[in-house]
Amino acid sequence: MEQLHGLSVMSEETVTPVETTNEQQQQEQQDQQPLHQKPEIPEGMSKKQWKRLQKRKLMEERKVDIAKIRREKKIKARANRRAKIEELKAKGEEIPEELLHKRPRVPSDQKSSGVSLIIDCDFDDLMNYNERVSLSTQITRLYGANRISKNTADIRITSFNKELKKRFEDCLMNSNWPHWDHVKFEEEAFVPDDHYVYLSADSDEILETLEPGMTYVIGGIVDKGRHKDLCKEKAEKLGIVTKRLPIDEYIKLNGRRVLTTTHVVELMLKWFEYRDWKKSFEDVLPQRKLVENFVHDSFVNGPLEKSVHDHKPTDGLNGDHD
Repeated sequence: MEQLHGLSVMSEETVTPVETTNEQQQQEQQDQQPLHQKPEIPEGMSKKQWKRLQKRKLMEERKVDIAKIRREKKIKARANRRAKIEELKAKGEEIPEELLHKRPRVPSDQKSSGVSLIIDCDFDDLMNYNERVSLSTQITRLYGANRISKNTADIRITSFNKELKKRFEDCLMNSNWPHWDHVKFEEEAFVPDDHYVYLSADSDEILETLEPGMTYVIGGIVDKGRHKDLCKEKAEKLGIVTKRLPIDEYIKLNGRRVLTTTHVVELMLKWFEYRDWKKSFEDVLPQRKLVENFVHDSFVNGPLEKSVHDHKPTDGLNGDHD
């Protein structure tokens, strides 16, 4: 600062310019904006639906990486298991059953039950993404149950032509599903005849026995009970007899009265082994679902009165699966 005739004057070197360029102004505006802008949710879509969609898209993008990680984990686990087995062998110790991890073998006395089962997948449009995932898992499990059962059934997965098929093609090809034994995947809908029975929890007629030569149709849907009478109404339109599993007559379930498609198939296969519904229920269903020491009035007082059936059991055959 210099003194000039008693006045203080700033030197040119100390003057700070106040002008800013347009680029600087734009940068300042960007810096002032929030880091996370609120996403634009499409009209007609809830925030929850939008989040699910974004999560699904992310999973699709990461699908290859996830599959690679899973394969690597399996390879590592297999190597660790083999190393542990070799270590126990070297010590002369007994190898625990869980380490052997052998695939269940087909029984040497396996035979055909003489019945056909159809999983009717014509309800694809009524399910959301997670429900289709659940149904695909149930189908893989029922294949496994049928493969090692003493009495097998010929199983057809019909109306297999929409999103469920896409899931099998995209995510389950490693299971070799097109070549499963005793299972056929068909894009066409089934064509019924006089030897067809559609299983429905809403039917008034009880399925007392299973007859060789018959075809039993199971509704392939997971919907948590949103669609009541679905299978019964379809069967009536097609002119097919409907029957229900004798759940109330033999057991009492804890919690939600729901059987998966897998359970229904396993129960029918077990019936051929025991010829006893009660024993089949107790053998197939998890103990947590059964009420202990349950004795139905029908065992003491004879046939059930009609009023007992006013409340229909939910056996998973009318579209209410876990």
